[in-house]
Amino acid sequence: MAIYRRLFFNNLSSLFGKNFATARKIIPDPEWNELIRAFMVEHRPTTPLFPEIGREFVRFLLEHPEHYQQQWPWLAELCHWQFQLTSVRNDEADPASVAADPKGDLMTGHPVVNPTLRMAQYQWPVHTIRVDRLPESEQPGVLAAFRRPDDTLGRMKINVMTARLIELLQENADCNGHDCLELLAREAGQTDPASLATYGQQLLGSLRDNKLVLGTTQVPDR
Repeated sequence: MAIYRRLFFNNLSSLFGKNFATARKIIPDPEWNELIRAFMVEHRPTTPLFPEIGREFVRFLLEHPEHYQQQWPWLAELCHWQFQLTSVRNDEADPASVAADPKGDLMTGHPVVNPTLRMAQYQWPVHTIRVDRLPESEQPGVLAAFRRPDDTLGRMKINVMTARLIELLQENADCNGHDCLELLAREAGQTDPASLATYGQQLLGSLRDNKLVLGTTQVPDR
């Protein structure tokens, strides 16, 4: 049993060290080992899938802040962000194979969101955390991670309005870009159609330039 425990511990420590490389570099060995042991003892995974063990570690951190909160209050969010990046890298979807016109009209057609896109809102600037650059205060924001058609990894900080527009594009496949912008405007209490059109075209164009949007498809007749 002692041999088995050591093997299990070492495998988890090695796996999490790769999945959460930034966190592993920051946290000293004794504290890191204590986190792994606490995970082994206290956490009950909800999935048998090995690739999902990283998600289980993030869930453990979210549910047990007492193990790290005093020293590293941003640790759970940092690990969540790093697991997002891993999920994007491993996503089986192929952005290069998406059936969309890369030069289509984003206002009259339906803007197609990159299928590998992951978004999450964080209280800490987890995308800037390094061993020599630890955050001193919270800086809330939404981070997007995605894989470009050339298979490179993309990262982007976006605002809440942009994140909501992306959600509306994902939820309303039968709406063109203009219609989704109108939905967003109504939610935000915006009533100026001229500024909406100008802002919306620029925003959608920026999303396409950065490969969060891959092009357009034709909107079905209503």
